Amino acid sequence: MTFDACPEFAAALGLNPGKGDEASAKCRNADVVIDAEYVASETGRDSPEGLSEDDARRALDAFINATTKALKKGDRLSLGGREDQNEGFGTFSISKRSARTGRNPQTGKGIQTAAKNVVEFKAGAELSKAVN
Repeated sequence: MTFDACPEFAAALGLNPGKGDEASAKCRNADVVIDAEYVASETGRDSPEGLSEDDARRALDAFINATTKALKKGDRLSLGGREDQNEGFGTFSISKRSARTGRNPQTGKGIQTAAKNVVEFKAGAELSKAVN
């Protein structure tokens, strides 16, 4: 699953792909794209308990903004569980990747890769159990 706003998310976090990493900063094709229309349809927008597409968009924007702010500060973000336990949906965090020299596999020539921050996600026990 991907969020359709991933380029904005990466830009807001200051993720700077190094040479050869440009593709990693772009959205990849996904089987499911979580957007306002999808959330509204999953909650039954036509039922009294469902979310309208506008409400779903505001909820997704709030989630993306809160996640971005927390990760920019260096905080870990735990979803659906307590941070001190590996339960719930999972945890987002930032990892620092130092600058290094890589190799172009076609030419063997050395390539400098810039240092960068990387968003990591660790699935919680509930999510891991659900998919296995």
